[in-house]
Amino acid sequence: MARPASGVIWAYRFDGEGRARPVPLDDTIVPTAPGEGFLWVHLDVVNRLARDWVNCVGWLGQDARRLLLSADDYPALEYDTQSVWGRFSDTLQDPDEDSDRTVPMRFAFGPGYLVSGRRHPVRAAALTRKKVDGGQVVGGPVALFEMMIDQVLRAVAETLRASRAEADSIEDRVLDESLHDESRRLGPLRRTAVKLHRQLSGLRSILREFAEDEHADDSHVASRAAAERLLRRIETLDQEVQEVQDRARFLQDEIAAKLATISNRHLYFLSIMTALLMPPTLVTGFFGMNTGGLPFLEGAHGWISATLIGGLASVCTLLLLKRLGFFD
Repeated sequence: MARPASGVIWAYRFDGEGRARPVPLDDTIVPTAPGEGFLWVHLDVVNRLARDWVNCVGWLGQDARRLLLSADDYPALEYDTQSVWGRFSDTLQDPDEDSDRTVPMRFAFGPGYLVSGRRHPVRAAALTRKKVDGGQVVGGPVALFEMMIDQVLRAVAETLRASRAEADSIEDRVLDESLHDESRRLGPLRRTAVKLHRQLSGLRSILREFAEDEHADDSHVASRAAAERLLRRIETLDQEVQEVQDRARFLQDEIAAKLATISNRHLYFLSIMTALLMPPTLVTGFFGMNTGGLPFLEGAHGWISATLIGGLASVCTLLLLKRLGFFD
């Protein structure tokens, strides 16, 4: 007999038709008999009481208990003839922290039960619970697990839509050549795309290995079918993420090229100005020497003559540059 569910965040018992009812947390929690529904228990695995509860639950396999309580964060999926357990990356569900941060979500399911656990609040569990509270009918542990992964993929799709909109805005500014802070805006966009790609790659790796295991028996037909459905969605989303990454790299190159063109234009203008001002500078330097015999020194209007000489030197320089093709 299992001990009282101290440390459990919530628990639901689903009947044979897939309708859920909350389980009081001070009740003894045991799996539902096959054909009569199933049990969903969600844990905070940081809580010592929850860890004690997991260690004392006899209907969880030893390997599943070890994974639920492990400190590892990398995606994983293992199974035996009866159960499936593993980890996948989910999005943090905490308004006080970075909502784009990915954190591991642990799970184990088998005949009559699904146990999930996390160290931080995660979006998939919260949204799945909201659907269950709203009357969503769930056919079994596999369907509940698929629903949780579906919430992860929905969050990825939502972030991906925002990323595409940001990429469109940056692209419009680049094409209009009205650059301002587009290079700075590309940084968060590329980081988001990298995070999404890593998250999807982790899900894809564990589900593909599970779905395509040639040495597996027929004990997880429904689980493998769900894994194949999820894999198709993951492949589609990952292709869209890669498109965003490719667009971000292209835009980065385009912005760099346009900024280089602008810099070259400015340097060209400064070079022309320098060339035009150099002869008058030489003239003023010549008439500024404190030596005897300088021309126009005794006249009342010598500065006019010196100014005309400097202007004429600039005009000659301008004509020379034009003849040499500097303005073509």
